[in-house]
Amino acid sequence: MLKCILKGLVIPTISFQGSFVMQARASQRRGSCTSMESAQYTQWETSEEFEMVDAKRKWRPWEAGWWAKQLPGGHPALPLYLLFSVTSFLWIILLSMLLAKVMDLSKEVKHLEGIQVNGSMNSGRLEVLQVSLSTLDNKYQTLKTKAETMAKELRNLQESQASLSTNLSQELAEAREDRKNIRSEMFHGLEAVRNGNGDSCQPCPSTWRNFQGSCYFFSEDKLTWSQARDDCVQKQAHLVIINNQDEQNFLTPTEILGYWIGLRKVQERVHKWIDDTELGYTNWNLGEPNDSQGQENCVMMLHHGKWNDCACEVSSDNWICEKRQIC
Repeated sequence: MLKCILKGLVIPTISFQGSFVMQARASQRRGSCTSMESAQYTQWETSEEFEMVDAKRKWRPWEAGWWAKQLPGGHPALPLYLLFSVTSFLWIILLSMLLAKVMDLSKEVKHLEGIQVNGSMNSGRLEVLQVSLSTLDNKYQTLKTKAETMAKELRNLQESQASLSTNLSQELAEAREDRKNIRSEMFHGLEAVRNGNGDSCQPCPSTWRNFQGSCYFFSEDKLTWSQARDDCVQKQAHLVIINNQDEQNFLTPTEILGYWIGLRKVQERVHKWIDDTELGYTNWNLGEPNDSQGQENCVMMLHHGKWNDCACEVSSDNWICEKRQIC
């Protein structure tokens, strides 16, 4: 009997289906072995027949009680099936959660990679901007230095021009004064030579004043600058031309508020005397000439001797005529 039991235990299990079949066949043969033992000898079937599985016996798990027959001891399989199903479901949930977490981490990694790429690009742009800024700063410093140099040169040129203009004005004034003095002395000399002695120049008219060979008329009426000019022409004279400080001092002590003089503006910031000579000696009042409202083109002498520009045809003032003595 032991031999039959061992043979039944070593029957190969070909498949899940065949294992249950072979176990059933082994059980039957244990019974056969018992019969053989009682009958002293019973011949086994051939090996091919022993290994064959009944073809009619099929895999039928849907049949009622099938699972109970397959398990040792005939225990029902429903609890195990439920346990397997629940475990599989939990695993599916866990894997889904892990997959979702992996996808989130993948998105986060891609986002961080994008940020890193953008950061690298911005860093490169920042370096380019820094280089450009440094270049512009160098150019600015260079231009600033050139501008300072040019401004310094311009100031030097302006100072030189102002100095030359001052010197030229002084020289012109001195030349005019010298010309006037020479002419006066020449007339006196010629008259003295003609008469043999003495000063032969005619005296100034009774209402005129004499100074250095010239006669001066101080009006008591008031006219515009053009009217005053015409009046002097009728008197064979002209509005006074002031050439130096001595002549200015002679004309200054007056009780009249102001007199027209023979100076007028011919273009912006350019004044000339009535005989078209350039302006040399000046005695402008503080802040003058200011050409208020763009109409002050003529010049008058105030009572203290300073000059002030006024509107030629609007203001009416006294005037001074000048002419040379006849020698």
